Amino acid sequence: MSLAVSSLRAATFVDRAARWIGAALVAGFAAMVVYVVISRYLFSSTPRWAEELPRLALVWLTFVGAISGFVRGSHFRAGLLDLIKMPPMIRKALAVLAWLASFVFLAVFIVTGARLTGITWSHQTTALSLPVGLFYLCLPVCCGLALLGMILKGGRT
Repeated sequence: MSLAVSSLRAATFVDRAARWIGAALVAGFAAMVVYVVISRYLFSSTPRWAEELPRLALVWLTFVGAISGFVRGSHFRAGLLDLIKMPPMIRKALAVLAWLASFVFLAVFIVTGARLTGITWSHQTTALSLPVGLFYLCLPVCCGLALLGMILKGGRT
């Protein structure tokens, strides 16, 4: 098996894993929200994690979903560029520019996310006493996986 095929398979694995984890986070988030609403209005009792846990799940869900967008290259595609007739060389140049912009964007987020995580890890959330850094940890983790998937895919769409 060639290196290109195996790296493409690895990129596909990263994409599929992100989609499955994202689906699990959506299901968990929905279950938490339904439980909180039922608890609040039927039992007149709100769980103490009602604010923090769904917010944490939503933050992670957003960045896990972004992994797939970066690996598939769909984050820069609004569909309008495909409607404009242009020479293949310009289309290729725009694709390379989009890939490089994504690379720089993700690299900056990995570095700043790691710094934010380190700075806020010792702080605790109000209700559950979780490290605040858990909210920021999604930046280096998810952006690192998105960057890995992009590199493995090598600009192929």
